Amino acid sequence: MKKRKLKGYVLPTLYLVVTLGIFAGVVLLGSNLLLGDVDYNYGIRALKDTTTSVGLEDTATSSNIVSPVDLEKVTIGVHYYSKDAEESLQQNSLIYYENTYLPNTGTLYVSDTEFEVKAVFDGKVSDIIDDEFFGLCLVIEHNSNLRTYYYGLDNIDTKVGDEVTAGTVLGTSKNNAIMNDKKTFLLEAYYNNELINPENFIGTKISDYN
Repeated sequence: MKKRKLKGYVLPTLYLVVTLGIFAGVVLLGSNLLLGDVDYNYGIRALKDTTTSVGLEDTATSSNIVSPVDLEKVTIGVHYYSKDAEESLQQNSLIYYENTYLPNTGTLYVSDTEFEVKAVFDGKVSDIIDDEFFGLCLVIEHNSNLRTYYYGLDNIDTKVGDEVTAGTVLGTSKNNAIMNDKKTFLLEAYYNNELINPENFIGTKISDYN
């Protein structure tokens, strides 16, 4: 019987077909494994549907000094006195008491009705003192360089040593010897043991006072 020789192109073609078949099988098997992997699908879904970018502004808001009162319900009665301010501003920064004008050492908030007073930032209550003009004053130490004083509080619900966070209600406003016809509260701020203007202080970042 006469043997037939295979033509030269047959074997290479056969090898190519087999190789392509094996490659296609591997790809198909890998796809099925990925589709059946619940954890993988959950991770992709989480990344696509629930992940939101956090900008620098978002992370910084939690470090801002906040207002101690609701300014939609409370007004500033007497501003902080600065010796460098214009004369008209200085006149609006004086407290009149017993026929004497006193320079205001903070920001005096006033209202016809009682209002809540809140911590301007996280800190620890370091002292509660009794002031002859305003009554009870609560002191909060925010860091080694910064502390705030809350004069004229009523219904205080914190004690010395308590930790507070920004926005924590410290008490309510009350009448006092300075303005007995209004509900008032005075905020003082000290940075490196020196008074600073609370109106410029509100809204800044705590990192500015480290």
